[in-house]
Amino acid sequence: MRLPAAIEQALQSTGLPWEIEKGSRHRKIKLNGKMVGILPKGQLNSLHDRSIKNTISQIKKAGNGEKCSSRQT
Repeated sequence: MRLPAAIEQALQSTGLPWEIEKGSRHRKIKLNGKMVGILPKGQLNSLHDRSIKNTISQIKKAGNGEKCSSRQT
């Protein structure tokens, strides 16, 4: 299952485990077991630039939150 390159790069930059789960209408992006975004099934060309940017933002926020919480423990 292919992801937009920018989303895949954001996931890899967190250093946390991630996975893509197939849903009935969407692909669910999970970072360290928590859902951080969804993408509609279908062609990547149909994704709007804003939806990609919003998903990247959600990934970064979740990644930063995980790193901060692990430092505090």
